[in-house]
Amino acid sequence: MPDLFDLGDLPLWLQVPQVKEESATLYRRAVDGWLRTATGLAEWPDPVPDDLWGWAIELAGMVVENPTMASAETVGGVQTQFGNRARRAEILAEARRTYNAAGKPMHSFPAPDWTWGRM
Repeated sequence: MPDLFDLGDLPLWLQVPQVKEESATLYRRAVDGWLRTATGLAEWPDPVPDDLWGWAIELAGMVVENPTMASAETVGGVQTQFGNRARRAEILAEARRTYNAAGKPMHSFPAPDWTWGRM
């Protein structure tokens, strides 16, 4: 069963070399849980589709920057606002819309044209 992303992808995405492998494994595990719940997939497709990979790596980056998903933080009189919670909700909502409960991509097909049988 493939992983959502390789552990080496995360430091490259974040452009920081100091993400430890143990930490990246935990981040991937958290993201794996969020996306499994949203998509209903029991196993990740092989290869992992670009949409799942993109959501996974973006969510993992959010966990690195803000592991508790706090909405704000104040350090030494400097306050930082995080938009991660809203973006996480957007990603998971999109994953729910894209994948059904059976874990298969949902597509939109045109109505059937039965006129060919009336010749």
